[in-house]
Amino acid sequence: MQLLLVRHAESENNAKPVHNRVCDPSITARGRLQADCLGKWMSGLAIDQLITSPFLRTLETTRSILQHARAPPRRYPVSVWHDVFENGGCYHGHHEKNFAGAPGLNQSAIQSFFQEIAAQFPDRDPPPLTLDPEIDELGWWGGKDRELPEEMQARSLAVIKRFEQTFAQQPDEEILGDRENPVVVLIAHADFLREMLSQMLAGRVAMDAIGPIPNTSITSLQWSTMGWKLTFLNSVTHLPPRLVTGHQALLS
Repeated sequence: MQLLLVRHAESENNAKPVHNRVCDPSITARGRLQADCLGKWMSGLAIDQLITSPFLRTLETTRSILQHARAPPRRYPVSVWHDVFENGGCYHGHHEKNFAGAPGLNQSAIQSFFQEIAAQFPDRDPPPLTLDPEIDELGWWGGKDRELPEEMQARSLAVIKRFEQTFAQQPDEEILGDRENPVVVLIAHADFLREMLSQMLAGRVAMDAIGPIPNTSITSLQWSTMGWKLTFLNSVTHLPPRLVTGHQALLS
């Protein structure tokens, strides 16, 4: 399995001071340009599974990949996973004194989002869409308290195991067909991707020596029975220099 880890395009929160941030922002105008460049680059890949976090900024980044798909859309089946969200979950506030859980997008809203994309291409069958059953009508986060750092670490390890079991150790033929080396893409968030990488490459790569994860940057890993191998890290070659953001600070 080749796994591509992609940070979402620049969000409105990335472009605002901390005290002005909201619980589930859209991407900015610059973020839409970044996502467009990412979608064009991704159009040259035979993607077997496209996985996204349920946050709006990751869904909007995923939309550009689907819009630029040159191959039959069934090469881009989409799954929305409930467990690849950013550090902390979905919440209001910017300080521990005013944190308050938010619901997050619910099942109907996410389904409608992808139906609107499909409506742009009436001559195509829409790509298959799967939502984790944990994403219900109460919202994928459901107003819970803010996630603790140790909870994110445990979640990251569980997600890594989920990738290995779903796409490598016991591949699902209904999802991947008979491809021996499927290409799986995850659209997620800086802090969570960093935590995943720190666990996947533990003992081999010093994450403290690696800089921030830019918006729409692409990291490629190859999985085998020997474990995970890093093939490239934080590539932004699909972006012109003026569109490279998120490389000067750790922003979610």
